[in-house]
Amino acid sequence: MINTFRKILLLVVFGVIGLVGFYFLNSLNTSFDIGSMNVKAMSKGVDVEIENFKVTHENKGVKEWELKADLAQIYNDEDLTKLKNVEMVVHKGKGGQYIISADSGVYKSETKDVSLDGNVKLLGPTGELKKRLQTNIKKNK
Repeated sequence: MINTFRKILLLVVFGVIGLVGFYFLNSLNTSFDIGSMNVKAMSKGVDVEIENFKVTHENKGVKEWELKADLAQIYNDEDLTKLKNVEMVVHKGKGGQYIISADSGVYKSETKDVSLDGNVKLLGPTGELKKRLQTNIKKNK
């Protein structure tokens, strides 16, 4: 009687271990959700692919810029991130900001350089930009 109970208990333990192992191995090839960000492990050169990508740069507690994209593919070997449907918000003093959008872009995390390509648009107050362009033209003459 006791041996039969031990055998049944042993089968139940192995069944639970097998079930946990199955769910663990099954979840390795699927994406998982972190808040509003979807992260997937990739193969072919891309280390990580992130949907709803967002990076914020702050200096002494003040937001300087934000970089958002619908899709980001991170290449750790090349230290760059390729972006699709990019929006960059550059914060200026007194609540002003410039919004730059593009179809695609590349972000280098070490140097914090951003390159944008395809339908690049700039929205924001023109007064400060106009002054800066005029001073650059005067310097070049």
